[in-house]
Amino acid sequence: MLSLRLFACFTMLAYSSYSDWKTREVTDKLWVIFSFIGIAFNSIELISNFSIDLLISISVSFSITFLISFALYYLGFFGGADMKALTVLALLLPTYHPPNYLHPFISIISLTNGSFLVLILPIIFFMINAGRFIRGKDIFSGFEGERLWKKIFVCFLGYRVDKADEGHFLMSLERIVDNKKRFHISLLKDEEFVSGEDIWVTPGIPLMIFITLGFVSAVIFGDFLTLLFRF
Repeated sequence: MLSLRLFACFTMLAYSSYSDWKTREVTDKLWVIFSFIGIAFNSIELISNFSIDLLISISVSFSITFLISFALYYLGFFGGADMKALTVLALLLPTYHPPNYLHPFISIISLTNGSFLVLILPIIFFMINAGRFIRGKDIFSGFEGERLWKKIFVCFLGYRVDKADEGHFLMSLERIVDNKKRFHISLLKDEEFVSGEDIWVTPGIPLMIFITLGFVSAVIFGDFLTLLFRF
């Protein structure tokens, strides 16, 4: 049963990651199908080997995952598809005991592991901007009035492109204020994808990919949070 649960989880996350990458959308049919699969798994296990502890672990896993993911969705940290993916993941595999873990809720571990992996992006953005700056490209042209700390900060959030269109899934990091360019940083709310020329942008992050990577790393290596508690 465990191998079937793991296969179902990976299949769902892999497909949703591909869809998120291509269109930044995931069909609700996927969540419905795998919700029924998760309910079937749990029903079979409860019928064949019923115990109060098992029922409690399934209920707690689903409840905690739903509350945390809904709160993050409501606050604007991620989209509805991400919330649904984590919730259905809790149905497909309520608990799992990887090599290292603080708790057995694999859906939450996938989220926290994925969050750690997302931190790679700001480093990549900064390296891109630093390389362009070192080569003599004036990446802050038009932003002479901005403070130094904001210029450094925006280097971790995105980069300047010569041309952008809506198909690139880019969001603007700048606004025109009093006929002058100003950096505009909005991390907690959805922005529309932009098109234009010579603008600072940040990519619409397909978070589903990082949740999937978080799941795979959780199964293989365990909970990254345990590393913090070793120091």
